[in-house]
Amino acid sequence: MRPANWKAVATLTLALSILLAAIAPPAARGQSRVVVTVQELIQRDHRLEVPAGTEVVWGDAHFERVWFPAGSDSPVVERTEQGFRAVFLKRGTYRGVFTIVGGHRSTDVYPLIVTVTER
Repeated sequence: MRPANWKAVATLTLALSILLAAIAPPAARGQSRVVVTVQELIQRDHRLEVPAGTEVVWGDAHFERVWFPAGSDSPVVERTEQGFRAVFLKRGTYRGVFTIVGGHRSTDVYPLIVTVTER
């Protein structure tokens, strides 16, 4: 037997679940995180493939800069304590560039391709 206000309880439970999902940290929502170093990126021929919703962190002090051309679908790259980061929400191919610090070729600009697949 259901209480007389079962609809109100169900509605409240659903609203609370939606609220908790919205304020949960990205890892708790199933967002992946990929951390890549300069060496790994070079070994991968400057290419990454990640599922939609993935946070990519260029987590190496040798990354001087990472950027993608401005545009409505371009990810926003932020500098954090862990390195440069961007979240790739939509499926597609994103072409950017990066520079590195140190070594004999630190002024070169390298291409970067991130392919985002469906989850």
